[in-house]
Amino acid sequence: MKAIVFDVDGTLYRQGPLRRAMLMRLLTAHIVHPRRAWRTFTVLRAYRHAQEHLRGDHGGDIAAAQIAVTSERTNIDESAVTTCVTRWMEREPLAFLPRCLQPGMVEFLRACKGRGLRLGAFSDYPAEDKLRAMGVSELFDVVLSAQSPGVGALKPNPRGLLVTLERLGATPSDALYVGDRVDVDAAAARAAGVRCAILTRHASTGAAYVAVSGYPQLHDLLWR
Repeated sequence: MKAIVFDVDGTLYRQGPLRRAMLMRLLTAHIVHPRRAWRTFTVLRAYRHAQEHLRGDHGGDIAAAQIAVTSERTNIDESAVTTCVTRWMEREPLAFLPRCLQPGMVEFLRACKGRGLRLGAFSDYPAEDKLRAMGVSELFDVVLSAQSPGVGALKPNPRGLLVTLERLGATPSDALYVGDRVDVDAAAARAAGVRCAILTRHASTGAAYVAVSGYPQLHDLLWR
């Protein structure tokens, strides 16, 4: 094995604690403006649903397309949607990420680097700021997202994973992809011909992936 590629959201950090922290942050920020809070909730929910709508084979500017779909579905101006998404999905969560790291994740990344593996991150959302907030950006050799030039596709389209591997100097046969969603991450890995590990509390394992409870178990499976 020459390289490991990681999903980011839900894979490097726990989404449950982050979402709870962000809910409290949003409610506090809008405590005297409940209508504004509801508008923000509406935009963010529609934005996430727009991503699911755009999954699969889609070319072009993913970020612009997601904003456009959100605007159409909420009847809110695209500039207002962009402002909301930039604040509440890209900036505000960064302060909470350090307390939401997956247990053993940092130690696992360092163990990988110590064994000479090249590491990549591929996420449907831009990941550079998140990796810096988590204090692990220096451990990654390549960081890409669905919005990156040359990708333009959301998982389970395998294009982004394949581009990441190419830039890491690895091939599907000598790489591993680590994610947290069977329907998205495991499906993308299978389409790319890459072995896959899925972080999950469920013990079931499909033909295209191995289920692990966390990074300590993944470490043991790989090196013990």
